[in-house]
This record gives sequence, C-alpha cells and structure tokens, in this order.
Amino acid sequence: MLMSFANTETASAADIIALNAARELGEALEAIGIALPSLRAEANVNGVGFVNLGGCPADAAYTLAHWIRDHA
Repeated sequence: MLMSFANTETASAADIIALNAARELGEALEAIGIALPSLRAEANVNGVGFVNLGGCPADAAYTLAHWIRDHA
C-alpha cells in the first residue's frame, strides 16, 4: 500500500519523490510477478524521500533475488 497525500500543495518535494518512487518500484516488481505487500512511501527523513520496502513472503524474496542475479 502506498502512502498518499491528501493535499499535494502541502506535501514536500521529497514526499512526492518518495511516493512516485514507491509507485514505480511496485509497478516494476508487479511486472515480474513480485509483490511487496508493505511497500510504501513514508514522510521524508531530513528532507530526503523515503521508501519503506517492508517485509515480504520468503518466496517473493527468493524470486526477487533470482531475478536480480539473472539480470545483473
């Protein structure tokens, strides 16, 4: 689940960057059949956008590790 900002006028640039990064990562992972159920943007930390990858099932971690290894 991604964090959303009710009022983008009050969201900082870092918050918007984090939201977009989390969304893009979620879409990219979904394209290869991986879901990180806890993936979300969080409030920025010291002015830097922050994406929390959260936990995931072990099978998703294995799939992601193998995909990265095969495409590195």
